[in-house]
Amino acid sequence: MATKQGGTTEAGNTGMPENLRQAAETTIAQAKQAVDQYIRAATDMYEKVEASAEAAQAGARDVSRKTFRFAEDNINATLDFAQQLVRAQSPQDLVALQQGFLQQQLDRLKSQAQEIGATASKTAGETRSAARRKS
Repeated sequence: MATKQGGTTEAGNTGMPENLRQAAETTIAQAKQAVDQYIRAATDMYEKVEASAEAAQAGARDVSRKTFRFAEDNINATLDFAQQLVRAQSPQDLVALQQGFLQQQLDRLKSQAQEIGATASKTAGETRSAARRKS
C-alpha cells in the first residue's frame, strides 16, 4: 500500500485514492437506486395503461355486441312492419300501422341510446377504476 504523499490519501491496488474510490462507489450506488426507481415507476405506469386498455376493450366489445343486437332487432321490427303492411285491408289500417311502427321505433331507439350511453359510462368508470387499482 502506498502512503500519503503530498496531501493525497492512501491508494489501493488500482492506484486510485481511497476517497475517490468511495465517491465513485457512492455515485454508482445512487445511479443504481435511481435506475431501480425509474424501472419501478415505468412498470407501474405500464400496468396502469394495460389495465385501462383492457377495461376499455371489454367495454368496446360490450358496445359492439349491443349494437349488433340492436341492429338485428330493428331489422326484424322493420320486416315485421312490412309484413303487416302487406296484409293491411284499408288505407286507415296502413296509417294506423305506420303510426304504431313509428312510435315503437322511437321508443326502441330511445331505449337503445340509453343502454349504449349507460354502457359507455360504465366502461369509462371501469377504465378509471382499473388505473386507480394499480396505483
